[in-house]
Amino acid sequence: MNISVYPYHLVFKKPFKIASVERTGTDNLYLKFEKDGFVGWGEAVFPPYIPENQKSAINRLADLCWEFQNEKELFNLISENHKILAHEPALACAAEACLLNWLANVKGVSLTDILGLENQQKPTSYTIGIGSNNDIEEVINSTPEATYFKLKVNEDEIERIVDCYTSLTDLPFVVDANQGFSNFEKAMYWCEKLHELGVAYFEQPFHKTDIKSHQILANEVEIPIIADESFQRFQDLERIKDSFDGINVKIIKAGGVLEAKRSLEEAKKCGLTAIVGCMSGSSVSINTASSLVCLADYVDLDGVYLIKNDPSLDELK
Repeated sequence: MNISVYPYHLVFKKPFKIASVERTGTDNLYLKFEKDGFVGWGEAVFPPYIPENQKSAINRLADLCWEFQNEKELFNLISENHKILAHEPALACAAEACLLNWLANVKGVSLTDILGLENQQKPTSYTIGIGSNNDIEEVINSTPEATYFKLKVNEDEIERIVDCYTSLTDLPFVVDANQGFSNFEKAMYWCEKLHELGVAYFEQPFHKTDIKSHQILANEVEIPIIADESFQRFQDLERIKDSFDGINVKIIKAGGVLEAKRSLEEAKKCGLTAIVGCMSGSSVSINTASSLVCLADYVDLDGVYLIKNDPSLDELK
């Protein structure tokens, strides 16, 4: 095979907490594809809430197709690999990315060009995990380049977090509950409060399977309600499009940039707010996902800024 594998562990600058879990890092896997003197890199990320892991991914590589003679065969090969990895989107993303990035290098163009999209630059949000007031202040002070933040919240701490943030800065912010609400009335209250504060959207307040509560909430409030955990892949869109005002599309959960591109384009056709987001990946996956920003209303690609050991690819050789 023309593929090399590099298991790695990304370490957060500080413990990262959302409503459901707190962790200090994330396992990932780099794939390096080499052919005809050119190289392409891909990255799979394995947060603890997905079933894939480094070992299972490495074991699956021998089942994939890596031989092709021309560009048409390359895209056919990617399609075949997606079928093989139908239930392993993180690895599918990495396999697709290393091949598409290889093609971009062969042609001397960007991945955005390969996808037939417009090259654009858009600012990303910077995430502030659930933490103390001092933690919130430290993140704000250490990221002077930020133009807006994403606040991770839960039902019990949202008031403290929002009050602390707004006392420290006038920068805009969005809110992500990561399924952290169970009380509908409290969610309704905070939707109204956040709208008054000019917050652009409120992401995934209820459990991912509770589509009905999200639909009722979205119909009652003015702030857009965004699906994250409730939206994993393109096939979910038909099921959830009438219950949310937008979706957060991530290449790792979509299985790669091709499906993510399709999801973002279809979201716009449905009149939904489109966000391109990320797992806690390094610059390899973040740069790959950045090829899609022209399709997004909001960009949430700050994963590389949350870690302290983003590797140089030379280190992995």
